Amino acid sequence: MAKKLILSPKLYVVLLIIAAALLTFIGSISYKQISEFKQAANSVTHTLEVETEINNLFAIYSQMESAQLTNLLRKDTLVTSISFQKYIDESKGTFNRLNELVLDKPIQHTHLTRVGELQNNLVTALKAIAISPKVRLKYSANERNKLDEVSHIMAELNQRKNFMLIKEEKLLKERKEEFNSYAFLSPFMILVLGAFAMFVFVLSFIKINNERKSRSRAEAFLANVMAKTENIVNFYEPILNEDGEVIDFKLVYANERNKIDFGLDPEVIVGQPISKIFPFTVLNGEYDVLAQSFIDKKEGILSRQVLLNGKKIWLESLIRPLNDGLLVIAKNTTHEKESVAKLNTLNLELQEQYEEIKETDEFLQNVIRSTNNVISYFEPILDKEGTIIDFSILYTNEEIKNTTGQSPDELVQKKISEAYPFLMENGVFEFFVEAILTGKPVEFERDYIFNGVHMWFDTYAIKTGDGVCVTSKNISKQKQDEQKILEVNDQLKIQNAILRDAKTLAKIGSYRWDILSDDEDNSEISDNLYSLLDCEPQEFLPTHENYKKFIHPEDLAGYKKNLKEAIDKKKSVDFSYRIINKSRKIKHFRTTGHFQDNALIGVIQDISTQIKDALKLKEKNQELKRSNEELESFNRVASHDLQEPIRKIQMFISRIEDSDYENLSEKGKEFFTKISSSSERMRMLIKYLLSYSRINKTKSEFTSVSLVEIIDKVQEDLEARIKESGVEIIVDNLPTLNAVPFQMEQLFNNIISNAIKYGGKEDPKIIIDCKKLKRNEIPNNFIKKHKSYYRISIIDNGIGFEQEHADKIFELFQRLHQKTEYSGTGIGLAICKKIAQNHGGHILAESALGKGSTFCVFLPA
Repeated sequence: MAKKLILSPKLYVVLLIIAAALLTFIGSISYKQISEFKQAANSVTHTLEVETEINNLFAIYSQMESAQLTNLLRKDTLVTSISFQKYIDESKGTFNRLNELVLDKPIQHTHLTRVGELQNNLVTALKAIAISPKVRLKYSANERNKLDEVSHIMAELNQRKNFMLIKEEKLLKERKEEFNSYAFLSPFMILVLGAFAMFVFVLSFIKINNERKSRSRAEAFLANVMAKTENIVNFYEPILNEDGEVIDFKLVYANERNKIDFGLDPEVIVGQPISKIFPFTVLNGEYDVLAQSFIDKKEGILSRQVLLNGKKIWLESLIRPLNDGLLVIAKNTTHEKESVAKLNTLNLELQEQYEEIKETDEFLQNVIRSTNNVISYFEPILDKEGTIIDFSILYTNEEIKNTTGQSPDELVQKKISEAYPFLMENGVFEFFVEAILTGKPVEFERDYIFNGVHMWFDTYAIKTGDGVCVTSKNISKQKQDEQKILEVNDQLKIQNAILRDAKTLAKIGSYRWDILSDDEDNSEISDNLYSLLDCEPQEFLPTHENYKKFIHPEDLAGYKKNLKEAIDKKKSVDFSYRIINKSRKIKHFRTTGHFQDNALIGVIQDISTQIKDALKLKEKNQELKRSNEELESFNRVASHDLQEPIRKIQMFISRIEDSDYENLSEKGKEFFTKISSSSERMRMLIKYLLSYSRINKTKSEFTSVSLVEIIDKVQEDLEARIKESGVEIIVDNLPTLNAVPFQMEQLFNNIISNAIKYGGKEDPKIIIDCKKLKRNEIPNNFIKKHKSYYRISIIDNGIGFEQEHADKIFELFQRLHQKTEYSGTGIGLAICKKIAQNHGGHILAESALGKGSTFCVFLPA
C-alpha cells in the first residue's frame, strides 16, 4: 500500500505541487535575501560614497582657505586668484553631488543646507581678506576681523563635517551588520534551494548569475571608491598564538592610498603583519589600542604623528571592529596640521602688525589733529581711455572747516570739480595729475578766496597708493608779511640794498664734556659737530682730548689758557680759535658754554664764513649756498671731465675725416657723420649747461643796461641766420634798466633764436615791444617786489605750440619736437627763465598751434 502510494501519479503531482510550492517559497525567500543583500551592498557603497564626498568637500574648503592665506602672506592679495576660483568651482560640483546623495536623509540634508550657507559665507570672507592695498606692512582692525570671520566659519564647517561623518559612520555600521547577515543567509538558502530543486537549476542559475554580476559590479564600484578616496582604508585580521591570544595583525586589504601617503604598494604589503610594515604601531603603543578595540568590539580613534620611511606624517585613524578583523580608516592630516601651524604663525605676525598699526594710527591721528595744515586724499576718476578727468575726495581733516567753513563730512565723496571748481581752472588740477603720472612730489603756491577772505596756501602733493595726498599750509600771514616787507622796502631802499646780502648761515654743533675725568660715558658730541669736523657721526670717541686734536697747533695754547681760566673761575666760556678738520682744511670755530656739575655743556659754531665774508648780506648767502649745492658737482664734471673727452673726440674725428674719410664705405660715412653730429650736440649741450649753472655765480655787478644796444648786439650775432631765414625784426622803443649785461644779451639771444628757428615759412616777422606796468596791473602769478615792471614782448608768426605746454618749455631738457625735426638742447628757455628770476622778474609764453608765439619778459623798472 505504501509502495503504491509512493508510485502513485497523484503523489508525484502532489510532490510536484509541494516541490513547486516549496521551490516557490524558498525561491521567493532566496530572491528576497539576495535582493536585500544587493540593497545592503548598495547601501554600504552609498554610505562610503557620501563619506568620500563629505571629505572631498571639506578638503576643498581647507584648500580654499590655505590658498587665500598664502596669497596674503606673499603680499599677492588679488580679490580672486586663479587657484582660488578653481577651488570655488570644485566645491560647487562636490556640493551638488553630495546634495543628490543625501536627498533621502532629512538630517543630513539639513546639515548640508547649513553647509551651503557657510560655503557662501566662506567664499565671501576669503574674498574680503584679499581686498587690501598691494604693498601693506600692517593690517587694520577691520582686516583682522575678516580673518577672525574666516576662522569662525571654518570652525563651524568642521563641526558640521563631524556631525555628518558621525551620522554616516553610524549608518555604515548598521548597513554593514545588515550586509553581513544577508551575506551569511543568502549562500545557505541558495545551497538548500539547489539541493532541493535541481530540476530548476537552470532557472535558478540564471537568476543567481545575474545577481552575482550585480554584486560584482557593486564590489567593483566599492573598490573604485576605495581606490579614489583620500582616506587610507585597511583591513586587519588577528594573528593568534597557541593560547588564542592576539599577538599581531595581518593586513588582508589595503587601498591605493597606502601608496600615495606611505609609499607602500598594496600588492606587496597585503598578507604581511602590521608590526613589519607599520612599525610605528609597536613603538608608540598603537598596537594595544588595536588589540583592545578588537577584543572589546568597540570603535577607537587615534590622532598622532608617526615616522614611516624617514618621513613624519600626521594621521587621524578610526578603528572599527568588523567581522573577525579590524577596519582602519586613516586620513593623512599633515597638510592640515602644517596649515594650522602656518595659520597660527600668521596670526601671531598679524597680531604684532596690528599692534604696530594701532600705535602708528594713534600717532598719525594725533599728528593730523594737532597740525594746522589741511590734509586731504584724492582718488583719480578716469574716463574710458584711462585719462584722469577729475578727483574724488576720500579724506580731509578737520582743519578744512577753519579754512572753507565746510566740515569733512560735507566734502567726502564729492568730486573736486563740485567742491572746488576753481581748482580745475587755476592749474592745480594739472599739478595733481602730474603727481599721479610722474610719481614725483609737486609743490606750488596758490591764492584762493574762501568766505570772502583772500588766502594763500603752500601745497605739497605726493602720489600715495592709487591717489594723491595733498597737504596745504596756510601762508596768508607770511604773504601779508611779505607784502608789508615790500612796502617797508620801498621806504628803506638804501637800507635794504645794504642788508639784502647780510644774512649768514650759522653752522653750530653741541657738546658735553667731562673736563676733569674726560669720561667717555659722560661725554657727547652732536652729529652736526662731527660733520663740522668733516667726520662721520661717532667716527671717534666724543671726549674732549680727542676734540683737542683738531685744534690748530698755533691756537692750542690760547685754547687751553681760556679753558683753564673758565674752569678756575667757574665762569662761562666764549672764545674763538682755528681748527684743522679731517680734510686738512682750516676753519674758525667759536666755543660757548657753561659748567654744570663737572661737565662743560655748550655749542660750537663754525664762524669761518663770518670771518671770511662778513660784508656779505644774509639773503645773498642763502642764494649762493643753494646755488652752490645744486651746481657744485655738475660744474666740476662739466668743466673738466666732460669737456676734455668731447674735445678729444672731435679732434680724432677731424683727423679721421682729413686722412681716412674717403676710404670709408657709404654706410661708414653715414655712421661717421652721425658720430660727428652727436659729438657737436654733446659739446653744445655742455656749453649751455655751463651757461645755465653759472647764471647765479656771476661776479658782475648790476649796471645800467640799454636794451636797444642789447638787441642790436643780438641781431649782429645772428646776422647770418636772419639773412638765411629772411625774417623781419621790428623793434619798438626799449628802456634802459639795471641788469647784468651779458645775461640780458643771452636772454634775448635765446628767445630771438627760437623765434627764427620756429618761424613761419612765408613772410616771417619778429616784433619786439615794451610796456611799463604797475605791480597790481600784472595778473601773472609771481612774487612782485617792485612797484612797476617793464613787459618786453617778443612776438613771432611761426609754427606756435599748444598752450598746455607753456610751462613745460621752460624746464630743463624739455622739447616739443624731435631733434630730427629741429635742432636744440632743450636748455635755452630754461636759461631765459633763470636769468629773468635772477633779475627779480618773470617770463611766460602764450601761443596757439600754427598761429605764432608771444614771449613776455617782466623786468623791474
